[in-house]
Amino acid sequence: MVGAQRESGKQIIQNAVEYMKENNLLVDIAFIENGPVDAAQLDELHRLIGWDKKGRRTTAETEEMLRVSHFYVAAHTTDGQLVGFARVCGDPYIAQVLDVITHPDYRCRGIATECMRRVLAHLKRSNYLSVTLTDGSGIEDFYQRFGFQMMEDDAIARVWRRGTEATQELEQTSART
Repeated sequence: MVGAQRESGKQIIQNAVEYMKENNLLVDIAFIENGPVDAAQLDELHRLIGWDKKGRRTTAETEEMLRVSHFYVAAHTTDGQLVGFARVCGDPYIAQVLDVITHPDYRCRGIATECMRRVLAHLKRSNYLSVTLTDGSGIEDFYQRFGFQMMEDDAIARVWRRGTEATQELEQTSART
């Protein structure tokens, strides 16, 4: 972040912490919606929870990720450490909730719950026709509290994984079409 943004970001966090203290809410955590986020801290948080074991994320890509997100919420400690995050991406009709993460040292304190409450408030203000969330955490009950339901076992959703396509078969198919 540039100097002016860093100062305004710190001030925003301090103001949010004061509000939280006054209202007895997670007093040492500030939640900021669509505000400044240190991309390097977000990359580190992804690595810390095991979502970027190979270190492929770059600061530039993370900044672009933030730019194209429709909504995001970041949770910071009073000293500015990023300890929670969630975001919404998509188009005007379809959205996906992504990156609901909490620093391991700060879990079970309501950080992910508050992030999801804010995501849900954004979703309710929007006109999305469909909202999905892919969960591999094994804590399905957590997301059900916010209205996310498991899809049927015979759902047609599919996942594309890089390098798993049948290249030779695709080449033959494209030659015929």
